[in-house]
Amino acid sequence: MPENDVDWPAYVREFHETRPGSTERLLSRAVAGDHTPYRWLVRAVSGEAKRVLDLACGNGPVARELHGRWVVGVDTSAAELAGAPGPKVQADALHLPFANESFDVVTCSMGLMVMQPLPAVLAEAARVLRRGGVLAATVPAIRPLRRTDFRILTTLTTRLRSTPQFPAGSELTELRDQLRAAGFDVLESQRERYAYRVNNVADAKNLVESLYLPGTSDSRRTSAATWLGERAESRDGLEIAIPVRRIVAMRGKVALH
Repeated sequence: MPENDVDWPAYVREFHETRPGSTERLLSRAVAGDHTPYRWLVRAVSGEAKRVLDLACGNGPVARELHGRWVVGVDTSAAELAGAPGPKVQADALHLPFANESFDVVTCSMGLMVMQPLPAVLAEAARVLRRGGVLAATVPAIRPLRRTDFRILTTLTTRLRSTPQFPAGSELTELRDQLRAAGFDVLESQRERYAYRVNNVADAKNLVESLYLPGTSDSRRTSAATWLGERAESRDGLEIAIPVRRIVAMRGKVALH
C-alpha cells in the first residue's frame, strides 16, 4: 500500500494498542558493540541535565536507561504507557501540557518519523526546552548496510510484499532543515548499524511484529516470520541489520516567537 494512501493516525493507533512494547522487544536486543539504540540515544544526554521529556516514550525504555533522572514520558497510546515507568502523561506531541522552557532535554526514540506534521512537533519541542537545551532523537536510516544485509532484507521484504513504512517516509531527509526552522542548531548527525540476531521462529516473529506494514495481512507476517525463523535455525542464527540515525540539536538561545 503506498504511504500516501494510508490512514496513518488510525494505523498507528491500532498498531500500538494491539502490539504494545513491540518496538522495545526488538531494539533492546539490537546491538552495535556494547550498546543498543536506546543506550546510544541517552549517551547524548548530559549528566547535568535534570529535567528530561521523552516524546513518543512507548513503554519507557529511554526512561529505564536514564534511571535516577527525572524523566517525564509522553505518548498518545494508553496501552504503551501502561508499561512505562512514571511520571508519564497521555498527550499529543502537538499540544504538550507543559510550560515554556520546562525541560533541559527532549529525547525521542524512533518517533519523529511517526508524529505529524513534523515541523509543528519540532516547534512544540523547542517551546518546552530551555534555551540551550538539547533535543536528542533516533530515527530509521537506510545505511550503513553490509552486502550480506541486502540479500536477507530483500528476500524478507519480498516475502512480506512490502517494506516498512512511516508517515514521514522511510528516511527523514529534510530533518536538518526542519530542525533549523524550529530554532535548533544541529550539533551532530551520525549513523550506526545495529544487528538483531534471529535464532528461531519466535525471534523472527518478534522482528516482523515490530514493523509498520500497512496493508500486510497477519497471515503474510506469520508466513514471512516462519520462513525467516526456520532459515535461521538451519544456519545457527542470522543477523538482521537495523540502521539507525542519531541526531542531536540545541535550541538556540534567542527567544522563540
